[in-house]
Amino acid sequence: MIQLFGGLGPVFAVLVGGLLTLPVSAQPRKEPAKKPGALHVYDGGSLFTNGAIDRAKAAVGKTVFERETALTVETFASIPKDKTPPEKGEEAKFFTNWAKSEAALDKAKGVYVLVCRSPGYVTVLVDKATRDRGFTNENEQKLRDILLASFKEAGQAKKDGKSDEEQFKIRDKALSGAADYVSSVLKGTAK
Repeated sequence: MIQLFGGLGPVFAVLVGGLLTLPVSAQPRKEPAKKPGALHVYDGGSLFTNGAIDRAKAAVGKTVFERETALTVETFASIPKDKTPPEKGEEAKFFTNWAKSEAALDKAKGVYVLVCRSPGYVTVLVDKATRDRGFTNENEQKLRDILLASFKEAGQAKKDGKSDEEQFKIRDKALSGAADYVSSVLKGTAK
């Protein structure tokens, strides 16, 4: 589990700015992630364009790694109304539990990433089988860093008056980078 914003103070405002850009496209959850060895993106938070999602899925589809593993990225605009927002200092526990719940609902195997736009937060979960394939804590950190850098850059772009389209391009690049990174780490691996 990796938390994104814990203790980052000033960076939080920049990141939230990048995460709160109004969407131009979205892919809501349609059905649980059933196809292993692929990328599944449920973009309820409208962070990425549909074209970027399709390109990232195609790129992951060309990578060969054991078929019980997938990368699932799920974004939310905010904390669902049926969940009580966390108290200060309890964010990591709250978002980890929420991510575990969503990953179970999606029947996600492999690497699961939950992104919440408001409040801005990212959690990365990796199942035991994927750990056994060599996806380490350092790999989790790198995946988090890929997304963090993008959200920070998109936040700065918003502050600089850049268009929504430019902000989407930045976040789309992160989705592609995240998919490429997970694929490269898991390529050719087995339990």
